[in-house]
Amino acid sequence: MAEKLRIFVSATADLEAERGIIARALADLPLRVGAEIRRYPPTGVSYETLFELISNVDRFYFLLGQDITAPAGTEWDLAIELERPILALRAARRLTPAAQQFLRLAFHQVTPTAWKIFQSDAELARIVTLDLIEVFLHPANRYGLSVEEVVELEQYRRRLLTPTAATAAAGGPTAAAIILEQRPPAEDGQE
Repeated sequence: MAEKLRIFVSATADLEAERGIIARALADLPLRVGAEIRRYPPTGVSYETLFELISNVDRFYFLLGQDITAPAGTEWDLAIELERPILALRAARRLTPAAQQFLRLAFHQVTPTAWKIFQSDAELARIVTLDLIEVFLHPANRYGLSVEEVVELEQYRRRLLTPTAATAAAGGPTAAAIILEQRPPAEDGQE
């Protein structure tokens, strides 16, 4: 029986709007499967309810901005305690002393490669989309994907991993590889 994907999105106060990027990344995937995005409700909840919200998620996304804010720290601690798979995402911003201290402590709680730094909303969406594709392509096909959906996801992943001129123009991974001007060699051997 196919499972529903359950994710929890934790974000510091300055990255509240970026939660929507994760929802959009999920919605844009070429799939017709069940998914549920959880978060700390704006009205607040008890510790027990928060425990339940995090305890059985397939992926825990943590968005760290300039400062660590409540309830993100508690959500992080619960995800670590409950051994949920975490993708830790950090905005490329100057950190407050409290955020620096949190990062020092948190860095050792997950594998260092689990921390991804993003410069823009587009980069955040790309990181999350690639991660979601990996989750959905679970070898046991936990989410009941059809063969067509698997093929579409693999094609989508290839497109995301293929460098483009737009990525390069934005300072992405191929920016250093673009030749802006090619001058013919000087005839006398001097430039």
